[in-house]
Amino acid sequence: MSLANNWDGNQVLASLARDDAVRVTQCLSPVRLELRQRLEAAHRPITKVYFPLRGIVSVVTVSSNRRHESEIGLIGYEGMTGSAIVLGARTSPSNAFVRMEGDGLCLGAGDLIRLLDESLSLRCALLRYIHVFAVQTAQTALANARGNITNRLARCLLMVHDRAADDELRLTHEFLSVMLGVRRAGVTTALHDLASRGLISITRKSIVIKNRTGLELTSDGLYGMAEREFGALVGSTRAS
Repeated sequence: MSLANNWDGNQVLASLARDDAVRVTQCLSPVRLELRQRLEAAHRPITKVYFPLRGIVSVVTVSSNRRHESEIGLIGYEGMTGSAIVLGARTSPSNAFVRMEGDGLCLGAGDLIRLLDESLSLRCALLRYIHVFAVQTAQTALANARGNITNRLARCLLMVHDRAADDELRLTHEFLSVMLGVRRAGVTTALHDLASRGLISITRKSIVIKNRTGLELTSDGLYGMAEREFGALVGSTRAS
């Protein structure tokens, strides 16, 4: 993988000022993101920060007794892991797993800390993305509290679609049940509801987006806030 050709495939990196981009690129290494790979462990030191080019990373928060967990956000080619490092911490209370395999670039946590000390503009650029991710997690809390399973599934599919290469999403019912925090039977029912409206089609191994506008309407306002914020502060998305 040539970094010169691929680093700007990540929208956070592409948003950097030229001098900052040069500094960061010199420290980046290509990496394969393997399915279910743990990129961050809750309350453990973060040693590397990842910038996905393809694939999706799931951020999962854990209760203090470790009996409960819930997905709070997704990171794809628009973002980065390691927000805690940018905010001055060394650990996070959440886990980060690869939910859809792909490729990315990684940066040592020590290198990132040094680069942040050297460049205020780099710190500000990364903080803008972290703000957008915070908006996404707040919208997830709202969706979980007020949305029904069909609203939330529509939002979930739109968020994955934003980070996918085309309209065919290779998603399992297990993946969706984890994302939504519901049983697979509920996911199956909601998927068939969306399919009956002509919004998606379902194959054995994938879900095909047929009517994105219809999905946005079905999300009942629970999708789009973070995406528009991202478009305003960092880069373009389907919703911006």
